[in-house]
Amino acid sequence: MQVDRIGKIPVVLFFILVTGGCSSLGESFSGNRETITIRSEPSQAIVLADGAEIGTTPLTFKPGDAFRAGVTTSGSGILAYRYLGKLMVKKPGCKDYLTEVDDNILSKDIDVKLECDPDYRPLSVPAAPAVTAPDPLPSMPASAEERLQRIDALREKGLISDVEHRKLRQRVLDTL
Repeated sequence: MQVDRIGKIPVVLFFILVTGGCSSLGESFSGNRETITIRSEPSQAIVLADGAEIGTTPLTFKPGDAFRAGVTTSGSGILAYRYLGKLMVKKPGCKDYLTEVDDNILSKDIDVKLECDPDYRPLSVPAAPAVTAPDPLPSMPASAEERLQRIDALREKGLISDVEHRKLRQRVLDTL
């Protein structure tokens, strides 16, 4: 029974090291930089981390907020816990900058010079149609007598009901 317990100790220790130590290893491999800045020439380029837009240049961010961390193996077979992902910087009229990133790249600020077409002109946005003022409402007759005659004419033509006629007449009379 004791042999079984002793045989499991290395496995348990390995599991604790791999799972428990991951969070601290990720920080040490990130070059001890909490934030990095990405600058581009020209500026105001869109920055994407693993396909998700995270801002425009110049941009300062935490690598751990934008890229996933995971266990990888190096060429020599050593396990390492690192930030991994794809970084893209793009701007209309320029060739996209795309690179795979890891802790080495994310350990320092990144400066990108985009290859841009010097003849590029953004498509012009069509101007909004001119807003014209609505046709003015017909002017009200100047006198109360003219307004009352107009109200009577509307009723005679059947354009307003008797109830509307009485309300409109009363409104005109109230202004006297």
